[in-house]
Parts: sequence; structure tokens; C-alpha cells
Amino acid sequence: MPGEIDYSKINIIPDQDTAEWWEGTKRHKFLVRQCKQCGHKWFPPFPACAKCTSMDLTWYETAGKGVIHSYVVVTQPILAAFVTAVPYVVGLIELDDCHEADGRLTRVAGVMKDDEAEVAIGLPVEVVFEPTGDPNFIMPRWKICGTASNTWKFTE
Repeated sequence: MPGEIDYSKINIIPDQDTAEWWEGTKRHKFLVRQCKQCGHKWFPPFPACAKCTSMDLTWYETAGKGVIHSYVVVTQPILAAFVTAVPYVVGLIELDDCHEADGRLTRVAGVMKDDEAEVAIGLPVEVVFEPTGDPNFIMPRWKICGTASNTWKFTE
């Protein structure tokens, strides 16, 4: 397992685009932004739809399950909170229940709870919610939740 993340070294300040998302994490819900006009879904949240520029937005509650589409292993922390966590894996997750009109899946990035040796493209994952020491902020992380027959790993 990667080392612990020291969340006390991260200053989280919700804004109008993220406040409701943080409220969702406190209830163990993984939300993505959704456009009411065209249905486009994305994360991280920002104030307008990248597909149609509408600002008529809502939130879509995902099941928090997906498949690793890609990943990167972080060996040099750029934030103090991650000094004891390296090396750790950041996964690019295709969410199972977030489809675009053309069938493409919405992708989100997240810090994995699994080590590099365990991670492979194609493995199923699910979101888990990790306390940060501040009851107002619960951090979503991703963990492997099964196996797959056709996976691929980066090699040096």
C-alpha cells in the first residue's frame, strides 16, 4: 500500500463549483458535473459545459465503479501532503455508468489505494471514501475490486 497522505497539509476551500461536490463526499457519494442541455458529464467541476457552453448544470451521482483506463506512478511529490505517500498511483478511471450520447465513458482521475505492482489497465475499481481529519472533507480514493482477463501493465 502507498504511504499515508497527510491531509492536514492540504488547504481545501470549496467554491461555488465544488461546494456541493464536497457535500456529496461527506455522504459517500461520487458526483460528476452534468449539463442539463446536452447531457455531457465531466469531472473536475467547472462553471460551464465544454460541449455546448451552457451554464445550466446539475450533478450526476455515479455508482463509483469503473475500469482503469490508464495510470501514472508518482515518485516525486509536489505537495507536502504526499511526501510520505510516494510512490503512489494516480489512475484514470472510466466510470461504468457515465456514458456520453455517442457511448463514450466519462473519465476521472484519482489517487489509488493500491501499489503499482497491483495496478493494471483494464482492472475494475471502486471508489472508497477516506477521512481527512476534518469532518467537513472526505476524500475519494480508488481501489481495485476484482480481476480481469485482458489487462496491461507499464514496464520500464
